[in-house]
Amino acid sequence: MKSVLLPLHLAFVGIWLGCVITEALFERALLGKGRAQELILVALHKRVDLVVEIPAFIVVLVTGAAMLSSVNPNPLLTTKIAFGLLAIATNIYCVWLVFRRAQAAQSDQQAEFTRLDHLQHKFGAVVLLAIVTALAIGIYLYANALG
Repeated sequence: MKSVLLPLHLAFVGIWLGCVITEALFERALLGKGRAQELILVALHKRVDLVVEIPAFIVVLVTGAAMLSSVNPNPLLTTKIAFGLLAIATNIYCVWLVFRRAQAAQSDQQAEFTRLDHLQHKFGAVVLLAIVTALAIGIYLYANALG
């Protein structure tokens, strides 16, 4: 089982990271292009969150937790875990913002849409940076364990 966890964990980190980047591309392509495109954007973003992003970070959390018992704790590993948990917690908040933003768009509450949109992009950047940082530390730890 242990030998399956790391590849599964890394595969879902990749799916999650790819999803976050793809959503950023949706945002760049559709945001500010008019109400019709914003409605498409919020519907698409919600669907991707439900079908891809949430399942991906849940699998990352579960596989990461399952691997904890087989590693020796050290400060760098603790830092990696902290960044991973920051990414997950922040992503949960971003999902909530995505759903609230969709409600605002569908209710034609432009000021609320704009406020939530800014928050969602700021916290989305935190998610991206935290995933990349945790992944980089994990690669460093793995490479040092091999050599």
